[in-house]
Amino acid sequence: MKITLIKTITGEKLIQELEETYGSLDRLERLQDRNPDNMKVYTDLDDWKYYQDHLDEIIEETKGIVTEKLTLGTLEMEMLNFIKYKKPESIRELARMIHKDVRSVQPKVRKLEKQGLIQFKEGPKRKLMP
Repeated sequence: MKITLIKTITGEKLIQELEETYGSLDRLERLQDRNPDNMKVYTDLDDWKYYQDHLDEIIEETKGIVTEKLTLGTLEMEMLNFIKYKKPESIRELARMIHKDVRSVQPKVRKLEKQGLIQFKEGPKRKLMP
């Protein structure tokens, strides 16, 4: 099964992610000087320099996943749809949206995270936001 994930962010958000990864633009430039053949560092540096002048530009990051072990049931597909379009603030809110118990939703959400289909970010009061 092949799945294509598309994440839409702004230039400002991309720079924040790069700052979390590398610390600063200077540090990334030093990494590039030490490893000129590292294409990830090269493209991250190029993106940082471009998007610091284009903070509001929309970026679509595409990630492809190919696996034969991926098993998605109806509930998992429904959860992915709700996460993408309704953007729940917590696992509990997601469970409410799909009219399921949190105890049945939480393991499935964790499974989706392990498979690389979603990521969690911390929300207020240390709750996880899918």
